[in-house]
Amino acid sequence: ILYFLEKGAQPTGTVQDILKKAEVFKELCEIQLN
Repeated sequence: ILYFLEKGAQPTGTVQDILKKAEVFKELCEIQLN
């Protein structure tokens, strides 16, 4: 959690990268469940 809080202090671009990675990770999880 501290890792994400530190990244949250970074520029918006970094936050967008985290959101994109989160979306990809969620998609991979959904594929594995299916």
